[in-house]
Amino acid sequence: MDLLNSPKHIRALGKQLKEARESQGHNLAILAGQCNLSVVQLTAIERGDTLAFARSQSSLLVAIQAYAKGLGVSLDGFEQNLDDEIQIPEFLKKKDCP
Repeated sequence: MDLLNSPKHIRALGKQLKEARESQGHNLAILAGQCNLSVVQLTAIERGDTLAFARSQSSLLVAIQAYAKGLGVSLDGFEQNLDDEIQIPEFLKKKDCP
């Protein structure tokens, strides 16, 4: 999963998770407990603020996955939507090396 490759992706993902949480009517504090995360971490994810996870990128990814799982949201389609949204010229895309 390459969702953490830009601040724009992280902010967009956070916005999507926040919208899912609000549409499902979840209380932030209760959901944080269910995800084994703090309210500070969930709100940081929703804002796209990575400072709460400054020690390691992997902990941010784990937190995002736990949050999405707690909401019952799949991140698989989200990565594809981001790729569609950002048009990367073909010559800049990673090529398989022989």
